[in-house]
Amino acid sequence: MKITLTLLLIFSSISNALAQSNPIPTIRTTSNRLVMYIGNERGNFNGVNSLPTSFSYSFGLEQEVLPFTLVSEKDSISMTLQYGTTTICQIIREAQSDTVTCFFTSRKLVKAAIFNDAYKKANKGKTSIEVPEVYELVNVIFALTNYGKTPAIYKETDYYPAVMSHFLPYKKHLAVRTIDSLLSKSEDNYPNLKMDSYAYTFEGDKIVNGGIYDRVSWGETNQLTPYIPLLEQFTKQSNFRSFYKKNTPYYKSLVEDFRRNVDVATMKAWLEKQFPTTHYSAVKVLFSPLVGWNQSANQFEDNGFTEAQMHINFPFINTTSKKQPLDITKGQRMTIAFTELNHSYLNPEAEKHTQGIAIAFKNLANWTIPNKPAANYSNDLSCFEEYMNYALVTLLYYDLFEKKIAEILRANIEKGMVDNRGFRRFKEFDQELLQLYKNRKPGQTVADLYPAIIDWSAKQ
Repeated sequence: MKITLTLLLIFSSISNALAQSNPIPTIRTTSNRLVMYIGNERGNFNGVNSLPTSFSYSFGLEQEVLPFTLVSEKDSISMTLQYGTTTICQIIREAQSDTVTCFFTSRKLVKAAIFNDAYKKANKGKTSIEVPEVYELVNVIFALTNYGKTPAIYKETDYYPAVMSHFLPYKKHLAVRTIDSLLSKSEDNYPNLKMDSYAYTFEGDKIVNGGIYDRVSWGETNQLTPYIPLLEQFTKQSNFRSFYKKNTPYYKSLVEDFRRNVDVATMKAWLEKQFPTTHYSAVKVLFSPLVGWNQSANQFEDNGFTEAQMHINFPFINTTSKKQPLDITKGQRMTIAFTELNHSYLNPEAEKHTQGIAIAFKNLANWTIPNKPAANYSNDLSCFEEYMNYALVTLLYYDLFEKKIAEILRANIEKGMVDNRGFRRFKEFDQELLQLYKNRKPGQTVADLYPAIIDWSAKQ
């Protein structure tokens, strides 16, 4: 259960909420984050200073009653969460000179994934690479929307014009118009709809839940579920299943290319050596040839089985890549997958050091450039994690490639992170972590270097 609380909150009015005979538990903070404990599980309550002065949130929990604790840099409060009961507390925001009243409720959690013994046996130790059918259906619909005109849809293949030739007559279908309206409201709907489609499969022309995942994106409900009837109509009218079957050899060729040239097993082995407390029973790589740049990742755990998923774009080789040394191309093609897989390892480690990270990355203006993609990493933890994300690429290159190739790859990563993405101090951060890694003591791992790189960051 992931219990990081973000600004994606459900607001509601609760009558008589303040009619309590006991004093309301109150916590003071100057920070933008509190630490949460629900039962024995620790998480983060992010974005404190951006909240309105009254809000509600409902937790999905596996147990009916659990202890609930909030901890700040100043004090802590302890309460109880119980199904159907409202728990009230207040946060005095000293940075804002005001008070937030919080209304917390809880309900029975529907698990994101259920891994039965047959699934565990079939998938344990495997790296699966897939272009799933319902997943591709959703990406085809994305390509027909206004959002599909952007680089979010990859167009430099023979496949893209084939998609448009077949499906353009259905551009005005209600399914396309509905998805288009969702993307127009927020581009954040894109990864949720795409990822959640992996919970579904086809039975004839019917789209049904595959029996493994309730949802695949990060929320507590499957965002695609309300639109399944529209997708079924689109499937029948556009003859999507025949199109998918016709192009299956192409999908298989991409899967084989990926398996041959992007060594996910090596990445996983390297990460589990460097983060020895984190292990995944299986890894899944999911992509569509239509995805231009939007990557995401998630992790699942059930019945003693853990799975890491990467939702990425396929690493096509462009004209420039064909002219450079093969090892440079190999390293560049690994980057997309590695920078999603490694979040499943580096993030859990970062959450052990939230207090130090909050101090080191308190002033985000020192670390990100306005009006660049880096500005979207708007809290200290996510910013640090993205710095570590690409700094780990440099460490992987250092271990896998000969020095000259590793240096070229590193320089390209640093230039892209600073100039294109706007991570202001990435070059210095990257080279500091590399030096720490080169000079580490025998037996030390990347996880052991977190305190040192956080301390370095705090001094910047």
